[in-house]
Parts: sequence; C-alpha cells; structure tokens
Amino acid sequence: MVAGLIFPCLVIFLGIIAFSYVAFRFGRDEFFALKRRPIRFNREQQKIYTIRRRRFFAKPGEGDITWEVPWNEKSIFCIHKGSGNNSNCYHIRHYSVDDKGNVVRAFAIGREWQGRANLQGLLSQWNYWCWYMKQGPADLPKPALFFSEHESIRESFLFCMYDFGMRASATYRIIMMPFILLLTSHRLMALWTCREPIWPKSVEQVSNVAIDDAYNQPRGDTPVGWAETALAQERHDYPYDPKMEMGNWHGEKDGAVNASFWVEDVPPKI
Repeated sequence: MVAGLIFPCLVIFLGIIAFSYVAFRFGRDEFFALKRRPIRFNREQQKIYTIRRRRFFAKPGEGDITWEVPWNEKSIFCIHKGSGNNSNCYHIRHYSVDDKGNVVRAFAIGREWQGRANLQGLLSQWNYWCWYMKQGPADLPKPALFFSEHESIRESFLFCMYDFGMRASATYRIIMMPFILLLTSHRLMALWTCREPIWPKSVEQVSNVAIDDAYNQPRGDTPVGWAETALAQERHDYPYDPKMEMGNWHGEKDGAVNASFWVEDVPPKI
C-alpha cells in the first residue's frame, strides 16, 4: 500500500518543484505577486502613484512597493513598441531622468495594445489621463475600457481572446483558440497565486476617492469588462475610442499621425 503511493507522491512533488521553478524563474511578477498593479493620478498634487511590486514583509501602513513621479513638463512619456503574438505591441511608458539626461527609471502606464490598428485605443487612454490631469473630471470622455477588479474565469478567457483583437473575425478566433486557451490557463494560475495590491497609508491619505464621489466610475450604464464593453459598442450604446480636443497642443494635430511617428521610430515634431 505504502509502496503504491510513492510514485504518485513523487510525481506531485516533482510537479510542485517544476511549477515553482518556472514561476520564480520566468514569472517573477506574474505568480505569487499582485493580481494587478494599479496607478493613481493625483490632480491636486500633480503626481502619479504606481504600485510596482509586492512587498512580502511589510510593516503596518507600509503597503506594497510604490513609486511616485511628478506630472509636469519635465516628465517624459512616450509610446513604447515591443513584440508579441507575432505582431508589434504598444504601451505608454514613463521615463525618469537625472540632471544629465540619463534614464534612471522607467515603467509602463495602462494596458498593452496589440497591433498598429489598436493605436487609437492607446491614444484614447492617453487622452483620458491628460484631460483629467489638466481639466479635471467634469467633462472626461468615456474610457476605452473598464477592467473588472475581481476577474472571473469567463472574464479571464475574454481578456485573452480580445487581446488578439477587439474586432477580430470569428474564423480568426477559432484558429487562434488553442493559444487563447493556453494563455487563459496561465492567466488563471497567475491570478490564483496572487493577492490584491495594498497602497501605502501615505498614498491612501492623499488619493483616496470617496464612494459617493460625484464623478466616481464605473456607474450607471457604463459597461465593465471586455464582453459588456464589446456588446455595448456593437449596439452603439458606448463610444469606440472617445477623445477630447486638447488645447495648447504644439505637436502634430492629428493624434494618429503623431503616434505613427513613434511607431516608425521617427521623433515627433514638437
């Protein structure tokens, strides 16, 4: 009886060892980390607070590892181009530089957008932040997408599926389904091993939003998650890539053209 249990126990033990190695070797910030890394834009202090990494042994009120950067003319934001899913992917990145102009720290803001066709979504995301930090919340455009903070299995699947394109055809999605399911399984394992982020008490004191805030979102008929947003856009109940016209802009007037400069590695004109 005991001898018959040795092999199954050995397999389980080796499986745990293999998973732990992969998790810590290739997924340091994916497994046993944080379910999400939130960012708070503080308009009054003109600062951005971003949780970067889980703090395993935090003191009371210390929270997770958090960076603080100013939102001013010295801050450098640009579109960063990477590669993934056999196509280029893009996200907005902030660079901190020293007095000599050397980059000392960088981090991504917001979600990653696959393919050049999705640059409009990236621009809408950037436009949303700029309008809030300069004009306030009163006339904010609708955000391109509200993610669910408590992701279900269905939402994880849709996240991976729509990551291949919000408006991809059914045929393309069927062809890519094995990869979508593989990504979904990895995403679920990552979420199940992670915990919710914890803001430092010092950040909570200056950036916490009241539940009854007049501009608190999402609320009312605002969709949350990939499925609800995609269906609302198909019904024309929710705008696709909404933007506001920014005043005192000295660069290329056409936002898509301006973004294409970064895509082609051509410095934009300012």
